[in-house]
Order: sequence, then structure tokens, then C-alpha cells
Amino acid sequence: MDNRTALLKSYQILLPYSERQKWEFHNNLVHLNYLTRFLSKEMRILDVGCGIGILALALKLLGYNLEGIDKFTFIKGNDFYAENVDTLKKIWDKNNLKILDGDVLTDKIEKTYDFIITIATIEHQKNLKLFLEKIIENTNTSSLIYIATPNVANCLNRVRFLFGKSPLLHNIKEYFNSGELFTGHWREYTLAEMKLFCLWLNLEIVEAKHLQCISPFVNKKDFRSLYLSFFRLLAYLLPSGRDTNIILARKR
Repeated sequence: MDNRTALLKSYQILLPYSERQKWEFHNNLVHLNYLTRFLSKEMRILDVGCGIGILALALKLLGYNLEGIDKFTFIKGNDFYAENVDTLKKIWDKNNLKILDGDVLTDKIEKTYDFIITIATIEHQKNLKLFLEKIIENTNTSSLIYIATPNVANCLNRVRFLFGKSPLLHNIKEYFNSGELFTGHWREYTLAEMKLFCLWLNLEIVEAKHLQCISPFVNKKDFRSLYLSFFRLLAYLLPSGRDTNIILARKR
């Protein structure tokens, strides 16, 4: 089974929960293609902030030894909550996928892992240092950590800022009203900043780069998709303006 087939199957198995995440298919495929270059079937892998488990299940279908952990999937009243979560749990069980209901900041994880994945998660953290330290605690020496997060300096954000618009917090009203309960992006980062995190945490950087994870797509009925696609195409020519920063780091 190739990566694309595994991901398609994961989406199919996780219906109807995966329906609203169809738009992220290409994003998930980019990460899947990158990760499988470094993963081995012997590794113990943890996907932190795995959501309903789309990427995790795809990796499981490919034969990798993987578990996931998430908190928002199980908490009512937020955008990431899975309605009828008990039915979702049955899907995981049927496919031999273990997803832990937990928070790495507060819950003790008894195992250690050889590879930790955290995609689109650090931007949701109020205490980034603690979050990354907790992840590192659950790794073995020489374990690998894959961190992916939106690039605050992507092409479209640069243009927004040029015209006096904020590149962050498009959901400013939710942020304003929610206080400590806010579940959106507290902060987004540049790749240079992410490299500093690794330096401060004594992690060895194996690779640091920009990826374009959202593919250009034009909906003739939606003008907004036209200009979004323009900037996504432009990002292929300007690597530092791509939509995602990734770092693969090794615990010393």
C-alpha cells in the first residue's frame, strides 16, 4: 500500500468524522510523505495532538507502530470536539489504533518513544517551553521529534501585513471573548524562531525547512479561492513564503 492509498483509506474508515477535514488531505499527504522517509517499522511512535487520528491511522495502515494522544477531541464545547466520540473510539479499536485521551502538559505518559510527531499543535500552546519539554521527557536518547506548524511569514501574511492587516488571529473576536479558554492559535512562528527553540532545548536539528502543504485550488464560485491559490502558487517559487515550517530534531 502506498502513502496516498493509505491516507484515502484512513479518511474512508473515519467517516463521517473525517468529512470536515477533507480540505486537509494534501496537507496530510505532504507530512505523510516526509515522515515515511525517516520512520521505521521498529520504532515506537507517538502522534501528539493527533485529532481524530487521520494521519495516525494512515501510518498504522502502513504498518507502523504508532499511538496518538489528544485532548480537544474529547472535550465538549470546542471546535475540535468529535460528536458521539464513543462511536469514534469503536472505529479506532476496530483498526487497532490506540488514541489516548490526555494532555501531555498534565498527564503522565508511562512509555517512552523513538519518534514523536506533533503537527499543527505548538501554535495552540500558551506555554510552548513546557509543552516541548514534556514531549522530550517521553523520548529516548537519540529519538527523533517532528514539529510542524504554520509559517507566520508565508506569502499571503506578508501581503496582509504590508496593507496594515494582522497576519494572525483572524478569529480575533473568539480570542477576545474566550480568555484562558481560547483554543485557536496563540502564536505562530518563523523557521528561525523554531531553530532557536531547538538550541535552547539542546536538540540537534536534523533538518529544518519550509513546506507548501495546502495545494492551490480554484473554486469558480468563490473569488477568495482565486487569490489564495495565487499566493500558494507563488510560495513554490519563494520557499521562505510557504505555509508550513517543519523541523526534524534529535534528542541528544
